[in-house]
Amino acid sequence: MTTTLTNFTHTATGWQRAFYAFLAEKEQRSGSRRTVEGYSRMLQDFFGRSGKQPDNVTSQDIFVYAHSPGLSGKQPSAITIGARIACISSFFRFLIRMDIVLSNPCDKLQRPQTSPSTPRGLSGDQVHQLLKVVPDSPLGFKRQGNYSNTGDDRPSANRGNRNESW
Repeated sequence: MTTTLTNFTHTATGWQRAFYAFLAEKEQRSGSRRTVEGYSRMLQDFFGRSGKQPDNVTSQDIFVYAHSPGLSGKQPSAITIGARIACISSFFRFLIRMDIVLSNPCDKLQRPQTSPSTPRGLSGDQVHQLLKVVPDSPLGFKRQGNYSNTGDDRPSANRGNRNESW
């Protein structure tokens, strides 16, 4: 169990202040509003499900949450489990830096192994086949009518009247 260093009043307001300060720092450090919104949703979901204040959260609480189905009812993937643990761990690291708690219950958890996902789009061979039909030089590219007749090397914005062979 996590030990409290700073004794906020045991109202939601004290923990909410820490929560908002964490999100403000996360936005400043990451520069991504989307990351902050994702962290906010995950943390609110976790604390809402657990019904506990941060100083009473155990590693078992986090383990159960990380491995539990989401709103869709599906079992979470290894990436989702890892993201949930990382989010909660980041919040507890912030609380430790602010001298609010002494330890991070996520430290006792083992993160799931993830394998690289299959790349989407063209395969390497398909990219090579595509590049074989593209001329090697900008001059050769111009001859196919892909540049404007203004004499510069910029692609033409008017592409509607050319005969595309590919």
